Amino acid sequence: MKKAELQPGRKYLHKRHTMVSGIHRTAERWMKCERITDTGAVFSRDFEPEIVLTDKEIEEELMKG
Repeated sequence: MKKAELQPGRKYLHKRHTMVSGIHRTAERWMKCERITDTGAVFSRDFEPEIVLTDKEIEEELMKG
């Protein structure tokens, strides 16, 4: 997804690759865009601390819901 398409207040599906017990897995979670920054954007998810994604991570890992 392109950063220019982000809208603060909207939720996006974040797909990322992670390793669990030595096995590569794809993890998905819904995150809310809080604000857009010069280098990426800041997201929130329930009771977790803020999540910061770079421009590159936004392009590679976010999908519209």
